[in-house]
Amino acid sequence: MRILFIAFSILLLFQNPLSAQIQKDSIDGKKLRNIILAESTLYAAGMTGLGFLWYKDNESQSFQFFNDNNQWLQMDKVGHLYTAYHLTNINYLLLKNAGMRPKKAMLYSSISSTAMMLPIEIFDGFSTSYGASWGDALANIIGAFLPYQQFLFDQNYINPKFSFSQSRYAHLRPNTLGKNYIEQLIKDYNGQTYWLSTDFNIFSKENKFPNWLQFSIGYSGNQMVYGNPFDNLENGYYSNRQWLLSMDLNFEKIKVEQQWLKIILKVINKVKIPFPAVEWNGKDVVLHPLYF
Repeated sequence: MRILFIAFSILLLFQNPLSAQIQKDSIDGKKLRNIILAESTLYAAGMTGLGFLWYKDNESQSFQFFNDNNQWLQMDKVGHLYTAYHLTNINYLLLKNAGMRPKKAMLYSSISSTAMMLPIEIFDGFSTSYGASWGDALANIIGAFLPYQQFLFDQNYINPKFSFSQSRYAHLRPNTLGKNYIEQLIKDYNGQTYWLSTDFNIFSKENKFPNWLQFSIGYSGNQMVYGNPFDNLENGYYSNRQWLLSMDLNFEKIKVEQQWLKIILKVINKVKIPFPAVEWNGKDVVLHPLYF
């Protein structure tokens, strides 16, 4: 799904959502139809690709639920929140550009993003390797409605971001953790880190810091070869949480004149830029000269 919302971001190149703020009460029907058509096409392609990458080796079953809330150190839940958050933001910009008023656009975007994440739970429910998860569904809802913060604070102070580097565990279970870089980007939670970035000015009423400068709190895990912690232990792997503190940049706050560059910076802003980081893994403090 991370690949999917990046594809949706490309829609911004054609819909020009970063132009002057639209305060119209009426909706441009033609523009809205074009948005729905383009997004539906990308969504169908994205879900097809996800089905191929994630479910191709799984057999089907009758639909069932499965409580996976204790698995993968909840990294999968954070991933759902992250993806739903950015889907809402993208949908919001597109709908607002079509003439929908901001609060209405945000409500529709949050609802539509929740609905767009729902097929993943349906796929899981029919897969013998998974099962539909209420924990995933809750994470989807939280992520989809988190962008409402901009109506409370006049901006998004909390910006979820993502970083990835290949781990040394993926080759141990390639069918589960991924056979190549693209599959591992989606499946290998050992290589994923999720971040919450916020402005330094959150501590300064006078806005003394550059508004593009941020600090970021990261969350990741290690030695997750099996999702279930008991299976992990039985096979000699000791999964542990990793908490990180690092610097970050808000590329959307960098002033540029070119419209195409503004949109590129907006897309890049969904990814955490490598910076030095301090890690706490529950036992030790680890300094990373450069953390990906």
